[in-house]
Amino acid sequence: TRDRKQLSEFQGKYLRPFRNSHRKAVYVSEETQRKLDFVVRKIGEQGASVSGYVEQVLREHLDQYKDDVERWRKL
Repeated sequence: TRDRKQLSEFQGKYLRPFRNSHRKAVYVSEETQRKLDFVVRKIGEQGASVSGYVEQVLREHLDQYKDDVERWRKL
């Protein structure tokens, strides 16, 4: 079905195992942490983690806005 295809695409993009040996701490609110945990637990692939999910979301966000950030930096 369409929903299963979308879920599979979402999992493949954001909720797959991710290894990073050069990590840094980032803090989020308790409420956000609970929501992230819920998403990863309920629909994440085996081995998926909150840190991997956050990493992928932020990479996409930074890539999407990189040209804007560069332009705004010059204001």
